[in-house]
Amino acid sequence: MQRLALISALLVCFLVQPYAQDMQVQSEAEKEFARMRDLAGAGDYGEAKQIGYKLLEENEAYYDVALYLARILGWESSFDSAYMVLDRVIEMEPGLYESYTTCADLAYWENNLERLDSCAVLANELEPDTAGVFDRYRVALQQGQSPSPQTELFGYYSYDHFSVPYVRNWHMLTAGGEIPIKYGKLIPSLNAGYLAGAASPATDLQLNLDAYLNLGKTTYALLAYGFSPNGELNYFPGHRVAAELWQALPKGFGISAGMRYFYWDQNFTFLTFSAEKYAGNYWFSFRNYLFFKDYGVSGSYYLSARRYFDTRFNYLTLTLGYGTAPDEPINVVTDLERLSAVSGRLELSKKLSPGVRGVAMVGYAWEEYIDQEYRSRIDVRLGAYFVIKK
Repeated sequence: MQRLALISALLVCFLVQPYAQDMQVQSEAEKEFARMRDLAGAGDYGEAKQIGYKLLEENEAYYDVALYLARILGWESSFDSAYMVLDRVIEMEPGLYESYTTCADLAYWENNLERLDSCAVLANELEPDTAGVFDRYRVALQQGQSPSPQTELFGYYSYDHFSVPYVRNWHMLTAGGEIPIKYGKLIPSLNAGYLAGAASPATDLQLNLDAYLNLGKTTYALLAYGFSPNGELNYFPGHRVAAELWQALPKGFGISAGMRYFYWDQNFTFLTFSAEKYAGNYWFSFRNYLFFKDYGVSGSYYLSARRYFDTRFNYLTLTLGYGTAPDEPINVVTDLERLSAVSGRLELSKKLSPGVRGVAMVGYAWEEYIDQEYRSRIDVRLGAYFVIKK
């Protein structure tokens, strides 16, 4: 009997000891994973990746680590490496829904609609009720919004010129940042304008705070306010208010409605509506503005087409417009003077390095500034965005 008890005790120890060792190893791995997340949250992606790769060497089926590692690589814009890690998870566990939501994030950051669609199909087979998540990404691509946890600083130089009925050379510098927050992003900025040849003082300032807010899986909002503190000048509006609501629709469609308000020596109010469509590497938008004047309501209409290239930051946009109302953005009071215009703009965005993106725009308008009198108007804008890791 004693011999049987001894054998049973030894058998229990033999069985329990490996289990206890496994639990200890699992606990250590969880601690390392927590440290990996903390390091990434502090912006130390290099050390975080080292921990992730080491954990996967020890246990290639540690899917939470693999998916988080893929996100870190995506934050660094190393998408090829991110997809290699992600594809390994999908190969080993094709029924893991979280793999496809990670894929959606990566595809969105990269502006890879083909990859987004393929992941959306597989994810919808697993959880059909979540299709709206992927529709949200499609429309967000149109609007240039990104959930990336990176802050961007930006700066622009803008030039606006016409020579009839007088010569106007308007120079403007803009500086600001795009700051991600839990429910969207904040965009504080400062405009500094200079009207060459004007009587002193010829400069004006405008402070702005714009916010893009996520109201739901397929709904977005823009809220914005601008203020010009210099009461002696009226180049910039004393007050600027913007509000707009976007709704993502299935199959890459989206619609929006909103208003713009400006105050110089009197009130100016606009209503705006848009319809958008994302198709492959192309984005199309039709937008109008209704301008409420003393003698009635006038309108303007703008059609934009954008071609994305290898990433969501590399694109070319053409915008054509016609109408009697000024288009956006309205920064200077003389924008309200024209009676009608036919206009075109060409804008290029190009990723110059992992942390720098350049933008350039040139525009031309044929404007009716008084009844049956026309002029040429030229707009130029040059700028850059600089990524600041969170």
